[in-house]
Amino acid sequence: MIKVETVLLIFCVLSQATGCFQLITPSRWGAKPANCSAPLKDILPENVVIIHTAGTPCQTREECSRETRNAQDYHQGSKKWCDIAYNFLIGEDGNVYEGRGWRAEGAHTLGYNDLSLGIAFIGLFTDRSPNEAAWKALKCLLDFSMKIGYLHPDYLVMAHSDVSDLISPGEPVRQAISKWPNYKHQ
Repeated sequence: MIKVETVLLIFCVLSQATGCFQLITPSRWGAKPANCSAPLKDILPENVVIIHTAGTPCQTREECSRETRNAQDYHQGSKKWCDIAYNFLIGEDGNVYEGRGWRAEGAHTLGYNDLSLGIAFIGLFTDRSPNEAAWKALKCLLDFSMKIGYLHPDYLVMAHSDVSDLISPGEPVRQAISKWPNYKHQ
């Protein structure tokens, strides 16, 4: 396990050095301790569910860290979940905020939590799409996840609303990802 963590740390540093995306770990965004540890299934996730937090969008690391803490507070406090629901969150500051990470089961989409990565754009995107920095961070995160062996090379992307009766991630986001070659509509 130590070797995997060391390799992951090296890849994160290399990723940050290339400028593709910066991973903000839970300790760096001020997370509370998680009360769960259910791992993803032993197979590589083959699905990525794109979500929005339905909260306030953010433009700076300080704002995005606050919004990520707000999401965790809501999920742990009001929903009584063991941690923030998402594997990762992406702010319009272009940073990726680690939620449950690559190896833990999320609580984002019933029927997909143990088979997918749930990635949430921070904010409400019913009337507009996230900015270019957020889209770049998403694409870099997906590429990086494949390269380090935490996402199946033939993964499929879906909008939260494709598999749940919700407006998340908003129609502008759903329309954007529906043009991707690996988009999957249910």
